[in-house]
Amino acid sequence: MIKTIAHQLVALLREKRFLEAQEQLFTIDAINQEPELYKERSVFGLKAMMVKEKRFLSNIKKWNHFEVSEPLISKHHFTIHMITDVLLKNEQNVRIDEIIIYEVDNNKIIKEQFFYR
Repeated sequence: MIKTIAHQLVALLREKRFLEAQEQLFTIDAINQEPELYKERSVFGLKAMMVKEKRFLSNIKKWNHFEVSEPLISKHHFTIHMITDVLLKNEQNVRIDEIIIYEVDNNKIIKEQFFYR
């Protein structure tokens, strides 16, 4: 089942259907963990995750580049490499090259942990 979840997530992300991915694949009490440098941005719970995602998406003026790798899957975890390059409404260009590790339990994603600088 983890393979199905991983591939569903990748497909939704590639279509930029981020909120739909969260609604469908994450548990209600999921954890969103940012890198240590940005730990104050970490949130707990699906509702908080969706608010955070909506806030980020609403600040995007233009997508310059977006790429999601195929997942690498183990028994309870999978990981993807994601590159996001956007122009924000404040004209700031943001490029994030990250590794994301997802933990799965009872056929739902219970944690996502981001690694980037």
